[in-house]
Amino acid sequence: MIILCATISAFVTGCVYDWEVGAPASADAGPGTGGAGGAGGSGGPDCADLQADVEAARIAAKSCVLGASGQCAEKVTDECGCHSFVKAGGSAEVQGFVAAVEAFQAADCKPSCAASCSVVVTGMCLIVGGQGPYCTP
Repeated sequence: MIILCATISAFVTGCVYDWEVGAPASADAGPGTGGAGGAGGSGGPDCADLQADVEAARIAAKSCVLGASGQCAEKVTDECGCHSFVKAGGSAEVQGFVAAVEAFQAADCKPSCAASCSVVVTGMCLIVGGQGPYCTP
């Protein structure tokens, strides 16, 4: 039992890794100035924040009114490269979604996507899974 505990102890202490990212803080930095900020010290938003922005913008761009005409006919390209139907092509919400996708891609973030895009030629305003209504797909 003692040999097992010593082996586990040696293994655990040998697996310590410093996950600090970015330039080390200067030793003579004044009060309140230590540490690197942002994603890896870059000062920009990280991919999780950008993904949250894409999701929020997607919901706004795809929100629609059941039974109303002229909705869900326009499509834009999402972060996965798939066509996504939106309520109105020139709306501020759709422009926000497109801008969020562009920011996500410009930061070289990797999306979590399905194996392939769905091939649908027309969008529809539907309630899906108790949520919505949203333009689908």
